[in-house]
Amino acid sequence: MPRVPARTSSLILPPFDVLNQKASTLRATGHDVISLGQAVPGFGPPAAAIEAARRALDDAQTHRYSADAGIVTLREALCEKLAGHRLIDVQPDEVIVTAGGNQAFMLAAMTLIDPGDEVVLTTPYFVNHEMAIRAIGGVPVEAPLSEADGFSARWSSLEPHITSRTRAVVLCSPSNPTGAVIEKNELTRIVRELSSRGVIVFSDETYLHFLNEDLPPKGGSYGSGEKGGSYGSGEKGGSYGSGEKGGSYGSGEKGGSYGSGEKGGSFAAGPPEGGRYDDPASAAAVDGWRDTVVVIGTFSKSFGMTGWRAGYMLADRHLCEQALKIQDAMIICAPMISQIAVEAAIRDNWNYAHAFHGELMERRAALREGISRIARLHWTPTAGGFFAFVRVADCDDSMALASDILERAHVVTIPGVTFGSSAEGFLRLSYGAATVDELKLACQRLAAYFAAPPADPSGTVSQV
Repeated sequence: MPRVPARTSSLILPPFDVLNQKASTLRATGHDVISLGQAVPGFGPPAAAIEAARRALDDAQTHRYSADAGIVTLREALCEKLAGHRLIDVQPDEVIVTAGGNQAFMLAAMTLIDPGDEVVLTTPYFVNHEMAIRAIGGVPVEAPLSEADGFSARWSSLEPHITSRTRAVVLCSPSNPTGAVIEKNELTRIVRELSSRGVIVFSDETYLHFLNEDLPPKGGSYGSGEKGGSYGSGEKGGSYGSGEKGGSYGSGEKGGSYGSGEKGGSFAAGPPEGGRYDDPASAAAVDGWRDTVVVIGTFSKSFGMTGWRAGYMLADRHLCEQALKIQDAMIICAPMISQIAVEAAIRDNWNYAHAFHGELMERRAALREGISRIARLHWTPTAGGFFAFVRVADCDDSMALASDILERAHVVTIPGVTFGSSAEGFLRLSYGAATVDELKLACQRLAAYFAAPPADPSGTVSQV
């Protein structure tokens, strides 16, 4: 076997496949396994995408390469939606269509990062970001975020980690794995502070279509927690839906109803004053973004197209010209059939994911209720995504814990250490593809599991 360089052999494969394979083996032997593992939506593509793909099969052009940057009309449609919905001034020659968000990130990193460059990752981080940086010889630097702050990135949490060796900072908002959303003013400050230092911002905005409305007022938490704040009251005492200012949630002082989308008000218009997050914000909506910002996006989650592999990168056109050299060497172009389907989805229903918001909130509520009944689990709610990032009391080996939970309780969870050393002691539970009944049953199994006495200091316990 040829010698494998250290930058490859030192990579640690995320446990997703291992846990999924173990779950498949358990199912094959007759066990009912519930997956709260991979972050996938429970819906498929919109009808417009499927129909466009069907029609395209009879078009000879579908079976050939597109331009390296992607189909021009797709990039034009994307620019139009980004301008209208996220206030992003971007032109088609500042867009590269990629084979998913992961490839977009790798493309950006390979274009801009030299071996030895330090790249700061807000932690908990998305594991594939860290892997990509290591794979190209970069040096990942963790910037731990506080659970007390809802894991939301702030300039104050990043600044101590910025040095003369820092080439880039990776932001992920809403975050995978925590769901945390960076507040708009804070995001603007981060971009400007980094720009003034010549530091690149990689902004992963995969989950901007997934913002949650069922947040407690400031200080509240799901479960008993350490501060005792219950959902809907919190430390301030205000009831959920009214907040400290008295306006009803969803209308408040601004008037627009939550979730109304294109027909009269923006989705996730946010809570009234005193709430936990602003309107969805993009790093590319900050003035002067072209100087240092690269946006990573994907259609996998918002259009339920994880297997189609279609995403994009936004950057200054001169940077895109350089990135196309890597794109051509890497994949030439994203799959034509996927590009055609995605363009139809963008034009027909940009806010397609919002139709499933109510269902996702029902799942979230079921999971919240189940977690609140398990004494060793604590979930600090966040504003986006479809995950619960759950702290497990007295756990210092989340990898062993997740494996044991699967083996004994037949529930797939993702160990927190997957997302950085400072995320040890947590589990990520995804409710994107699980039904309400599955979530309730999963929580019953977890409650029984954690009711048993610990078997060792790692937090692994025996099932009862």
